[in-house]
Amino acid sequence: MSWILVRIAFRNLREHLAKTLIIGSLIMLGVMLLVVGNSFMDTIQKGIEKNYTENYTGDLFIVNNSVEEISLIFSYDAMSKGPRSVPEYEKVEKIVNSFDQVDKTTGQLNGLATAKWGELGEAFVVLFGVNPSSYTRMFPDGVNILEGSFLPEDGSEGIVLSKTVAQQFSDTAGQQIQVGDTILLTTINTVSGAKIREVTVRGIHDYGDASFDLQFISFIDENNLRIMNGMVANNIEDLDLEETEKEDLGNVSEDELFSLFSDENLFTVTDDVSSIQDDDDYDSLLGDTSDRDIALEVDPHAWNYLLVKLADSGDTDSMVRKINRELEKQGIDATAYPWIKGAGMSAKLADTLSIVFNVLIIVIAIVAVIIIMNTLVISVSERFSEIGTMRAIGAKKNFIRKMITLETMMITLTFGTIGVILGIITLVIFRMVGIEATNQFLQILLGGDIFRPSISVSAIFTSVISVTIVGIAASLYPVSIALKISPLEAMNKG
Repeated sequence: MSWILVRIAFRNLREHLAKTLIIGSLIMLGVMLLVVGNSFMDTIQKGIEKNYTENYTGDLFIVNNSVEEISLIFSYDAMSKGPRSVPEYEKVEKIVNSFDQVDKTTGQLNGLATAKWGELGEAFVVLFGVNPSSYTRMFPDGVNILEGSFLPEDGSEGIVLSKTVAQQFSDTAGQQIQVGDTILLTTINTVSGAKIREVTVRGIHDYGDASFDLQFISFIDENNLRIMNGMVANNIEDLDLEETEKEDLGNVSEDELFSLFSDENLFTVTDDVSSIQDDDDYDSLLGDTSDRDIALEVDPHAWNYLLVKLADSGDTDSMVRKINRELEKQGIDATAYPWIKGAGMSAKLADTLSIVFNVLIIVIAIVAVIIIMNTLVISVSERFSEIGTMRAIGAKKNFIRKMITLETMMITLTFGTIGVILGIITLVIFRMVGIEATNQFLQILLGGDIFRPSISVSAIFTSVISVTIVGIAASLYPVSIALKISPLEAMNKG
């Protein structure tokens, strides 16, 4: 029976060659577009994911639950509300490293600052505070040094400017900033108020074809950024003060505190300066500064994020779930997220474009179903006499249903295969020739000046499955029409 069905279906397709070619051409074109489009999107997504996870974000990261605007690169949340540290960082790091899938970890601090160099040089800087040894171990290719060197591993201060920031200085000052120059960084947030730090330029780096939101990132030593972010190891309760003094200090920022005093009250005039012999004598004028030193001591374990690199990036989602279960079990107020959550605008843009592309594919599929369905309805209507005769000589409804469905599937698979082949040929040509990115937006999206798409096996399977579903869906209505008509009525229409 099956062989007979195949022969009848093949004969019908051959006898209605024009309609077969119309339907087949639509299917072929649709499959080719699906293969090419999905391969383009897969190449872009995989390229961006590899670029970010291997150079900037790791596979996943952990952040304080109180952070609302999560971004590893640029966050207005940190500027307006103050940076928040990963709670119990050492414990969290120990929990994360207890999983065999974890390869490397490193902490990251974030900050925003305005920078001034000399009299005229000005720039806006996105700051990454890092531990040089663990950061470069995790991202060995993440920092491309153009001049000078990366941050020293001995913990001394310094900053590595991005090429874009260095160019801003050059444009405003009229001359090129050099390694060894010093700049003033000014930050402000609700935790530490306004802070100014002088740091030495250790080097200049370039992220190359990285996204626009990475172009302003400069690396700074971790302690300087902790001071600017107000990440101190001790709170006001550690100071030997009266309760009323603690309450007052708790409501007044450091800058506000000093602004309460006029210039004449800042200094005490004395007639006897003969006793001042050395620095210790000068320091004694300030009184006991031990409480101040305690208050200003930075917390060496304060980090905004814990970045995690896995041995296998394919385990990211499962590891996020495992880590979050353990954090919740330990009662730690922190959450793990996959890299895309904090990767910035460009990576999320590619993810959004993928969603938009899939929506367009669904719309195209619906249109294709309607067109193929209408063509099949016309084809079935022209064959009412034939179908009626088959019913009259004993063909069951199930036989007619199988026959029309088989015809549709033969068209779908035959022309779908041709579409896959044409799609692969198109991709090979694009890969050989390359697609030039003519502006910065395209360079960010395509990951460079020249885009060379890869053939996506998953895109091929997805395309074939999609067009098969389209073919089956398109045959349902024509089959229902063919089965509703009685044999006698069908023969009379013929």
